[in-house]
Amino acid sequence: MGIAERDYSRGRPPGGGVGSRLRLLSVTAWLLIINITVFVIGGFMTNSGVPVSVAHEVISGKSLEGALAEDQYLTTGGQPVSADAIRTGTGAMVMRRLVDPKTGEPVGREIFQIMAPLTAYGHFSTTKGFLRLEVWRLVTFQFLHASMTHIFFNMLGLWIFGGIVEQYLGSSRYLAFYLVCGICGGLLYLLLNLLGVAHIPLPGSLKVGLSTPLVGASAGVFGVIIACAYIAPNTVVRLLFPPIPMKMKTFAYGYLLIAAANLLVIKGANQGGDAAHVGGALGGYFFIRRPHLLRDFFDVFGNSNKAGPKAGRPVKRRGGASDKEIDRILDKVNTHGLHSLSDTEKKALRKATQDRRG
Repeated sequence: MGIAERDYSRGRPPGGGVGSRLRLLSVTAWLLIINITVFVIGGFMTNSGVPVSVAHEVISGKSLEGALAEDQYLTTGGQPVSADAIRTGTGAMVMRRLVDPKTGEPVGREIFQIMAPLTAYGHFSTTKGFLRLEVWRLVTFQFLHASMTHIFFNMLGLWIFGGIVEQYLGSSRYLAFYLVCGICGGLLYLLLNLLGVAHIPLPGSLKVGLSTPLVGASAGVFGVIIACAYIAPNTVVRLLFPPIPMKMKTFAYGYLLIAAANLLVIKGANQGGDAAHVGGALGGYFFIRRPHLLRDFFDVFGNSNKAGPKAGRPVKRRGGASDKEIDRILDKVNTHGLHSLSDTEKKALRKATQDRRG
């Protein structure tokens, strides 16, 4: 099949089956759909609250070793909480008293946050993701959001900037890039949380509980925005508030500077979230300059280095590359982006395009 017969050379996705229909949508579009769908489904599950342990408090001089929690959930003020209140109390804080099993004396209390099921089983925290080795949470937390405002601004940023990076990297590498940036955000949050709990006085250390939940797509979005500063540094963007134009690189690095200042200097209310933002941005800065490292990200599903079946000798046209070679190059562009082509491949593709135009 020559370049003139290729579906995407005529502006159509390749093939004609279910896979081609799925490819009518970009990876960015699928990420938007999945995030919004998860948020909507979570909204319908607010009457199925799950208590998740987020902190332990010790009575002075007492030990929690061997302590047992009493069955009754209480408000933080000590009032009994009904099972119905647990189911419908998403976002509320409740507790259980901890007692010494030998003496029956209270030794402390365990604090729980009532979460919707998807958040309860998908959020990331140092306790869940590190101490309990539930490593899948480094991915699942990226598709969960705490509020309508939270998801709106994350999806707005992904919608505005994601397409630029996807076109540059190609669909497979872009998806790997986005997820890796989110993972970097989770890992920096984990590192700074461990430093804070260990009372190591380094800049950015997070003095929050080991079970404090982390959710949101903003680490991946920060990585995408920083990638745009590399791909199109002088492209002019306009802020929403205030509506002033500025270069992409100014916007991206200024946005990062605000997050870093809150993490390192101001230490505001969203210090944990900004740790993930900075981690995602650092991941984006690193991997957009080394996209070859993203090639084998999905090798859990197959070997990307495995050679395909051998064919007979390819036929060349007009002294240029063979149709088979052009097919291979176009497949590479469609999967990995123009950035992945060597100079020889770019030259062959230009020659084939000129031949097709006559």
